[in-house]
Amino acid sequence: MSRKQKSNPSQELINLIHNMLKMKGWTLADIARHLGISHIYMCSLSNGARKISGLSIEKQRALAQFLGISMIKFYLLCGVLRKEDLINQ
Repeated sequence: MSRKQKSNPSQELINLIHNMLKMKGWTLADIARHLGISHIYMCSLSNGARKISGLSIEKQRALAQFLGISMIKFYLLCGVLRKEDLINQ
């Protein structure tokens, strides 16, 4: 694993996006259109240059739905939540 992948808490989510795109036969341009963002912005999200958590809540929901995951899992994968945050202490 490269240093960039280790330092990017969203890498697992990015990998999931790429796998889902491949599975559905979509391109980054297709998902960008689906989310209502520019292709360049989607490229920045998919290579880790921009944080996925920076998307609006509506776009986060649309991306989570595209991926077939809950918002909780989405937030865990993009590093907004940690598993410890879900445990009542």
